[in-house]
Amino acid sequence: MIKETMTREERIRAAVNLEVSDRVPIVPLIYQFVFRYQGIKHTEGLKDAEKAFKALTDTFDDLGGFDAMIEPDFIWPASSWRICAAPTPYVVPGRDRISDDQSLQVAEQELMTVEDYDKIISKGWNGFCEEFLPRLRGRSLESLDANMKKLAAIRKRDAERWKERGVPVLSGASTMSCLMILSLSRTLTQFTLDLYRIPDKVEAVMDAMVDDLIENITNDMRFTGLPWIYFPLERGSCFYYPLKIFERFEFPYLKKMVDAFVAKGFTPMLHFDTDWTMNLPYLKDLPKGKCICELDSTSDIFKAKEILKGHMCIMGDVPATKLALGTPEDVTAYCEKLIDVVGKDGGFILSTGCECPVDAKFENVKAMVDSVKNHLPAC
Repeated sequence: MIKETMTREERIRAAVNLEVSDRVPIVPLIYQFVFRYQGIKHTEGLKDAEKAFKALTDTFDDLGGFDAMIEPDFIWPASSWRICAAPTPYVVPGRDRISDDQSLQVAEQELMTVEDYDKIISKGWNGFCEEFLPRLRGRSLESLDANMKKLAAIRKRDAERWKERGVPVLSGASTMSCLMILSLSRTLTQFTLDLYRIPDKVEAVMDAMVDDLIENITNDMRFTGLPWIYFPLERGSCFYYPLKIFERFEFPYLKKMVDAFVAKGFTPMLHFDTDWTMNLPYLKDLPKGKCICELDSTSDIFKAKEILKGHMCIMGDVPATKLALGTPEDVTAYCEKLIDVVGKDGGFILSTGCECPVDAKFENVKAMVDSVKNHLPAC
């Protein structure tokens, strides 16, 4: 086992700063896996915050511990009704057509209409949401705000409990790009039609949204006091759209948000679901040594190392297929390749490729966690 000479926080900060640490840090995205591993029905775990938190900490201990939690628990609220993401509904285990032992799922629905675009342009994102959210949820803004504050307090408490265990939490708040929010709110199909039918209006909507999103996330960060921003991205990638769409409707707004957050001392974790390989060179226009590029095993992580070496920390990307269907030997071999190639010269955090699958084998997850503790990058 490698002799450790750094704290968890120091190890992760070294990776973000593109420095070589005592070993490669590991920060897996492990949440819904813990319910099945601990023998808890998803329905039960999602209803009982304390039981869910215990499942997380017990699983953390059984795995031998790792370097950080991305989120402190299963609660992802804003600090007020001023949301920083799409108000997406979910298919809930045991309630909405799926059994009580299945994963929580996004229920993509057309929440916003084309007519709502004019309201955003006129009122901004927050002004629009002040009218939109009560209409969508069927509850008063005061009720929605009180519920958000209640959940945010639980989340802040759980982050403190991880801190007491010496485990940093890498998400003081969560947000999305303008494109991601609109795509989830309009549906992928309808939003894609909007991009081609009314591109100028879509651009005007994004211009009206972006400053409010920056303000909202800043307020959330003040509440939690954690300098990390979890930034789920997916739908602006080359998997969905040609680069001309990315260049107009995704990257300018992503860059404006990232630049603003970095200027405030925050570290964005850019969670790139789907294939972003063609988009990776653009990330060199983001601040050097200030962000994390987190990949989900769909993008070419080895190509990412070639492109972003010396500019941005890379995080990823043990595939769900290996964790669910492979062997510990398969997982160890892939992790050691990641450590040797992507971890060479620093700037790498080993992680799952997106979330650890609910049906992952415990011995495979343990092999992933142990790999960084037993293997240094090849010289």
